[in-house]
Amino acid sequence: MTTQDMLENKPQPRSASTLRQVALGLIGMFTGAIIFVLGMTVGAVLARPGAFSFGALPFELATLSTAASTADARAEEPLDYALINDVLRRLREQWYGELPSREALTDGAIRGMVNALGDPYTQYIEPRFAKILNEDMSGEFEGIGATLKQTPGGSIQIVRTLPGTPAEKAGLLPGDIIEAVDGQSVVGLNTTEVAAMVRGPKGTPVRLTIRRADNPRPFDVSIVRARIVIPLVESRMVGDGAIAYVRLFDFSQQASRQLERELQRLLAQKPKGLILDLRDNPGGLLSQAREVGDLFLDSGVLVIERDYRNNKKVTRTTNQGIAQDIPLAVLVNGGSASAAEIIAGAIQDRKRGVLIGERTFGKGSVQSPQTLANGAQLRITIERWYTPNERQIHNEGIQPDFVVVNTPEDERAGKDAQLEAAIAYLKTGKIAPAP
Repeated sequence: MTTQDMLENKPQPRSASTLRQVALGLIGMFTGAIIFVLGMTVGAVLARPGAFSFGALPFELATLSTAASTADARAEEPLDYALINDVLRRLREQWYGELPSREALTDGAIRGMVNALGDPYTQYIEPRFAKILNEDMSGEFEGIGATLKQTPGGSIQIVRTLPGTPAEKAGLLPGDIIEAVDGQSVVGLNTTEVAAMVRGPKGTPVRLTIRRADNPRPFDVSIVRARIVIPLVESRMVGDGAIAYVRLFDFSQQASRQLERELQRLLAQKPKGLILDLRDNPGGLLSQAREVGDLFLDSGVLVIERDYRNNKKVTRTTNQGIAQDIPLAVLVNGGSASAAEIIAGAIQDRKRGVLIGERTFGKGSVQSPQTLANGAQLRITIERWYTPNERQIHNEGIQPDFVVVNTPEDERAGKDAQLEAAIAYLKTGKIAPAP
């Protein structure tokens, strides 16, 4: 569903960290991380993800009517407002330059506070960027068609480009780092903000400054935006027509409906087995994870959610799916995040099928988006989730039953070793030996 999620901050003690970050926030400094199926596909982390999102998007968007609904008896630790005002006074009196507007300083201060938590998924999204979050779950937008994530060093990196989109046609590659958009540096911005900079009306140009591993100097790429329709499902028969293959790209609003339609078409051909490909799937909506899980699993636990009080909520599948009995292999890799990990973990724990590939991303937290008075959005991590056997997903990921790596040599040769291993397993019960 982004995102997508690879930043691990180690916070200082709360008092020192909070004050330091608020002071930095006053001059607009901010870091964050997530896979998004956002902005440029944008993404699910994510949103794309855990954007894009994503992502990696954070997988679950729990709805709370007000912030007060999550209030508890935790002791309040008020900020040192005297110190904050002292910093602001000194900036006003001494800083060589023109101070930003009151609104900009307020945004910066809030971002600093949020970043002091050390949680890359708890984010403050400015009003001008907040509106794009809702667009990303619709499956259509105008942009270039690339998935973003933030690296541990804070850089904005391209995870993948969608087939046939302007990003792919312009030659952008997974691993490319975006340094600037239309000449404006993206240093200090998160994936949502960069995604918003890249998006724009179809037919309009955008210029990206790219840094690539095998190129000593950054270079510019000019791209004309287009209407992007995010592909949700890809399917075909493989293994000489004996095995059904279906790939799910994310868990946005139409995912389960499109997936079920493709499964019906594939199962009508009486395959001996089924491959569900969740590689590079950044997650999306919990409701879609539940509906997708229903297709493959009979009645039982899908995922367990816990808040910081250790309150427990269990989401279950029903017995209504159309693909609950066919032999199943699931492909996963380091880009499988959030809702994709929920499905993979449930299938593995309940012994419904085998997982083949590489350890998944490890995005196992739930964010609540809350709209603020200024139109901004505050996304707060409120829960973490666990597999049916109580295994933690967050920062751990899901280890596949059979580890198979697609090497760069495989990719250059057009070979998919993970897919070949899944076909072999469903035909023979064994993973084909390495050549």
